[in-house]
Order: sequence, then C-alpha cells, then structure tokens
Amino acid sequence: MLGSVAILGVPPFGVFASEFLILTAAMAQQPWATPILLVSLGVSFAAILGKVQPMVFGEASGPPAAMRLPHRPDLLPVFTHLAIVLMLGLYIPPYLADWYRQAAKLLG
Repeated sequence: MLGSVAILGVPPFGVFASEFLILTAAMAQQPWATPILLVSLGVSFAAILGKVQPMVFGEASGPPAAMRLPHRPDLLPVFTHLAIVLMLGLYIPPYLADWYRQAAKLLG
C-alpha cells in the first residue's frame, strides 16, 4: 500500500514534488491546462487505488494452509528502500541536490 501511495505522488514522497512543480508550471504558463491535469491526477489516483485496496484490505479466499508460503519472505530490503524514499521525500542532502542539478544541466 505504501508503495502504491508513493507511486501516486502523495506527500511526503518524492513524486509529489515533481507533480507539484508540473502543476504550478502549468498554472503559470497555461492556466487552461490546470483543470485537465487535476482531473487526470484524480482519475489515475482512483484507478490505482481501486485496484490496490482490494488486494490490501480484501477478504482472503481459500483455505489458510494453501495461502502460507513455504518460508517467511525477507522484508528488510523492502522496508529499507521505503525508508530511503521517505527520507529523500523529506530531505535531500545538499551534495545530492547539486548532483541532480548538474545532471539536469547535462540533459538540457
């Protein structure tokens, strides 16, 4: 659920910053495009959450023994990556921000 919310661009995740910047730039340069962008974001949000919510909160089907895995999966890499994404959504170190700016200059 956290991964899908991060992909959707909900604060404090990093995708929110890019969506916010795109929206503010559209409001400044092409104000007529703002409602289209907001409706598009709303539709994508509803579509993804409509598919994810039954997976997260839905009823389990089948006998409980059939749903058990043969071994417990290691969740440390998953939560480590989520923590890194959350950290970069809240604070980007100055050296990393400078690196991103240099990369953006190289791209144009």
